[in-house]
Amino acid sequence: MRTEQTKAEKLRELVAETGPCITIALPAGTGGTQWKNAMGEIREELRRRNADVEGLLGPVEKARAEHSSNGRGQQGGLVILRSPSVLQVRGMAPVTPLVRVDDHFDLRVLLSLLHFTESSFYLLALSQNRTRILKCTRQGSEEIPYPAGFPTSLSEAMQTRKPDHTLDNRASGGPSMGGGAVMFGTSTDGDDKDEYLAHFFADIDRAVAVALKGSSDPLIPVGVEHEIALYRRANTYPHLVAAGVHGAPDGLHGGDMHRRAIELLDSLAADPKSEGLEDFDKRVGTGRASTQMQEIVTAAYAGRVSHFFFQENARYSGVFDPVRARVKHTEDPLDSPVDLVEAAALQTLLQGGEVEMLPGAAMPNGVPVCALFRYPLVQTAGSEPLEPASVE
Repeated sequence: MRTEQTKAEKLRELVAETGPCITIALPAGTGGTQWKNAMGEIREELRRRNADVEGLLGPVEKARAEHSSNGRGQQGGLVILRSPSVLQVRGMAPVTPLVRVDDHFDLRVLLSLLHFTESSFYLLALSQNRTRILKCTRQGSEEIPYPAGFPTSLSEAMQTRKPDHTLDNRASGGPSMGGGAVMFGTSTDGDDKDEYLAHFFADIDRAVAVALKGSSDPLIPVGVEHEIALYRRANTYPHLVAAGVHGAPDGLHGGDMHRRAIELLDSLAADPKSEGLEDFDKRVGTGRASTQMQEIVTAAYAGRVSHFFFQENARYSGVFDPVRARVKHTEDPLDSPVDLVEAAALQTLLQGGEVEMLPGAAMPNGVPVCALFRYPLVQTAGSEPLEPASVE
């Protein structure tokens, strides 16, 4: 039985598409002159490539019209991907306008699109009346079946266990009191309820372990502040977003939980900590990492890059000579330069590596590009060291 494709698999599949590949990114609802100009530009480039213009663009017009008629994508951005075997029309967050025909789809648009459409997370609605688990994407959410055998309400949990006041209110006696236990008071109604909640949340944690087994998606608890704090003590799921969304789930309207969860994830993403970058500076000295564009490009074409990270606005115009393994920085049209940041990312993906587009705050010392290598380059006698290369 085939499992659902992962985000990385979808990215590699799109990157490997045979051209001509059309990438369109425009504000949602774009029409009239702007749309006609985009189509005219694409038609001209397709004719230059001797491609089947109507065969490629006819379905685009129809799919776009259907997308608009369904009421989707009226806000934010619209991305259209078209090649001889791919047609996707997707709504997403606001986009930088782009119209491109090339041998491959625009990688920055692909990364942004997949981040927006494929990013998933879970909501844990902590309710004393009915606790729920919801699987979410940025487009919406749906409740998933709650694992059988676990209580979904506090009343169910209270029927199966009672608070252990004796254990909670016991202290060891000192020498002057003898060696036995000393009772020192009784528990209040508030203590009772917190203890019941603690047991209930332990049951919820076990249910989460069953429902989310094998998942690495974030889990965001939703509840009043006191209950989220209690749940954190019981939680064993390693990808819990501890801050949670504050508010009683039963009292939040419509998509409020979903909207506030996305706002929380976006705020945390402003300063992300990407896997592999925590000790990046230590790896540089070992030959297993670099911030130098020429070194990264050469390693990417050789299949040595395991992870490539870059900022969205990072650009490096030039050409790569695979025979001499040399990078030339140039913007001379006669050299047919390409964006070597994108080229390095494409090569990394095609050869099994991982690629991430990150904000500057997540990059080591704010550098525009950096990479981790599978193994260090062995310098042969007489070989020339690469010169540092700046990235725009």
